[in-house]
Amino acid sequence: ELASNLLDILHKEIEQLDKNRYQVRMHLRYVDEFSERSRWDAIDSSDVHNIEEHLAALPVPDSINEVGRRFDLMMLKLQIATLLLSSKQGKYENNLIEIAEQLSRKYTIPHVARSKGLIENLKNPDYFKTVSQKKLDEIRTEIRELIQYLDIKARPIIVTDIEDSIVSVEFNEPRFQSNYGLPYKKRVERFIRENKHHLTISKLSTNQPITVDELNALENILFDGDDRGTKDDYLKEYGDEPLGIFIRSIIGLDINAAQEAFADFLNKGTLRADQMTFIDNIIKHLTINGTIDPAMLYEPPFTDMNDHGLNGVFEDGDAFKIISIVETVNHNAMIG
Repeated sequence: ELASNLLDILHKEIEQLDKNRYQVRMHLRYVDEFSERSRWDAIDSSDVHNIEEHLAALPVPDSINEVGRRFDLMMLKLQIATLLLSSKQGKYENNLIEIAEQLSRKYTIPHVARSKGLIENLKNPDYFKTVSQKKLDEIRTEIRELIQYLDIKARPIIVTDIEDSIVSVEFNEPRFQSNYGLPYKKRVERFIRENKHHLTISKLSTNQPITVDELNALENILFDGDDRGTKDDYLKEYGDEPLGIFIRSIIGLDINAAQEAFADFLNKGTLRADQMTFIDNIIKHLTINGTIDPAMLYEPPFTDMNDHGLNGVFEDGDAFKIISIVETVNHNAMIG
């Protein structure tokens, strides 16, 4: 239900764009495509990239409530952190707890007092252990109206004195390239997303081992020395991170491939609910991040169900098998 509501909002924002605006006309192809509500029901990673690239900056908010919008952004980041099993989840929860603490001192304001039950719940860290995505959105809607009552801390005034310098202007023939002006990181990530059907990239996405020749062929394309930079540019930006691991981090692991890797566990039929949830959390992480360090299985959020993480949810034999599966998935992002 929440997903459908969010898609409705996104569709409405695009459908109502003024196509006479210059900025909108520049991206009219994508505006027309995503003005159809049905188009939003089956979006993949490439669609998400196009939406971010061509549509995200076009809608104009009806009113500017900067404090409310900042709170919306924080809650959005909290929702994303819970979906991606990110370690940043705790930071955003602590921010929300602090906001609730401040609001609890404002119960003399009738508008705040009406939300006392929710505010008191938000002050308790244990409350977040079972909160759903839908509930987080309800919290966002209710609390954003109360943010205005918080005390605004004094901020230092920063004065910047900038002296203009004489700039020489040189006219040259324009150089056309698809990624003109984009920083190296953006150019490489765009190339990978737009070429996800390339043999090696596809194999990485579907958890198939790759060969040295396949990796070399991909490097020759990826490090073209021009539009996509050189290998030295890559090493400067990403260090010694293996190329396969890096590509996986951009495109994630195909959901079917991730489920296939754990098919033996999923098809057992004897797993408890917490064990099913644990495996499902691993699969979700892989579909987003491509790989997972086995040590993470003993850290939050994998310790939410049991303080001992993997070994607290599974017997030693099954825990060993799960680590073996994870290592195999990770290894397939390297040279086979």
